[in-house]
Amino acid sequence: MKAYPITVHHKLYRGADPKKRAKMMDYNRIAGRVQAYLNNYLAKQPDNFVGSFFSFFIASEIGESSDIVHDIISSTDGGSNGITIVKGDFDKAMAARSRTPAKSPELNRED
Repeated sequence: MKAYPITVHHKLYRGADPKKRAKMMDYNRIAGRVQAYLNNYLAKQPDNFVGSFFSFFIASEIGESSDIVHDIISSTDGGSNGITIVKGDFDKAMAARSRTPAKSPELNRED
C-alpha cells in the first residue's frame, strides 16, 4: 500500500538505440499521467481516506494502454490488478471506510 502523494516508477535508458529511447520516453510520459491522475483524484478526497484503483480503469480514464499502465502500477507497490493508496492515518481511514458504503471512482462517474 502506498501513501499519498504517490510517486510512480520511471525508467532510465542511457543507450544510443533510438527505438529503446522512444519506448522509455513513452513509458515515462504515461507514468507521469498515471501519477497525476492518482494524486489529483486523492487531493479531492478528505484526510484519512483509503482508495483502491484498478489498472484497467486508470488506463481507461487517461486514455493509455492498459498493459503499460498495469506495468507502471505493478512497479509502484501495486498488486496484480491495481493499487491501494492511503491518504492520512491508515487506522482512521479504515475505520471510516468500514462505517460508510464503498465509493469507487468507476462506480460514481457521471457520464
